[in-house]
Amino acid sequence: MKKVFNKVLCTMLAAVLLFSLAGCAKISYVTDGAINAMGRIADGSWQDNVQESTSTEDNVIVIGTFTAGTYGGIEFASEADVVNYYVECYNNTKAQTAKYVDEDGNTQEYYAFLGEERLDVDKMLIDGKENAMLNNVVPGIVNSTFAYNTYGLPPSNNRDPLIDNDNMENGNPGAYDFRQSYFTPDDCLACNVAENADGTITIELQPKDASMSARGVDSQGRFFEVLKDLGSTVGDIFDDYSALSWASGTTDENCIVDYKGGTGKVTIDPKTGLVVEADYHMNVMVEVKHANITAIKDKNGAIYISHYIHYPAADDYLLEYKGIKKA
Repeated sequence: MKKVFNKVLCTMLAAVLLFSLAGCAKISYVTDGAINAMGRIADGSWQDNVQESTSTEDNVIVIGTFTAGTYGGIEFASEADVVNYYVECYNNTKAQTAKYVDEDGNTQEYYAFLGEERLDVDKMLIDGKENAMLNNVVPGIVNSTFAYNTYGLPPSNNRDPLIDNDNMENGNPGAYDFRQSYFTPDDCLACNVAENADGTITIELQPKDASMSARGVDSQGRFFEVLKDLGSTVGDIFDDYSALSWASGTTDENCIVDYKGGTGKVTIDPKTGLVVEADYHMNVMVEVKHANITAIKDKNGAIYISHYIHYPAADDYLLEYKGIKKA
């Protein structure tokens, strides 16, 4: 039975992440779907093929260093100049809108620059150990139920600029309007600039690490599509499933979300001050500690995720996942 419940614990972790990123309206839909999918694994497929996990340091720079100079006719004397120029071009880009036709034939006005996203589960740990079986199976389960979406440049709450705001998030209505960037030089761990042959420039940025982030609130939340309140999400799942409880501590104490090593790579046309291509790669570690699942007591699990957003979104992506096309 222990083997089965280990699988269920991993599934619960994946379901928590999936709900948070996809914004699913029904927790049980995601949780039940993931558990049912995991149940298709044969009992004999579990193998004790584990390896110890390795810890990571905080604020490790993973991109190249900045060199002052003039790129694409723009002078960058400091890293602060790079961040400020990124913010300027971000704001310019999100000021651009375009007409789209939805699946009902109605014309809608959304951001002209929309993205397409992908979610990868990199690895999963149970009590600090990695298992090859879970690493092979769980990513497919999560991806099969992930709700793909399209928004403006991150952070963003909607593709419609008129409602791209926090909308009561963090208990402070109207505090954040995501048509503008709140990213600051203090939020940036590292950055660099390169000039391209076509006259565009590419800026690479790495925000400082953060934990339990929220949109607009910290270094990660001012740069990426961070998770919402994980504690309340896990709490709801534990309330819905009587087999789940905490061996010790509270939901807030036992649920940890760390953001480390994520980067953004943004190509800008200096002639227009607009972003023409961008790739955001957010790294997340979700950990649940001291979880009881029926007879299995005090288990610890972690899931490592990469969330990618590429801009601009392909026309077929917009049509397939959101039923919209340029007018």
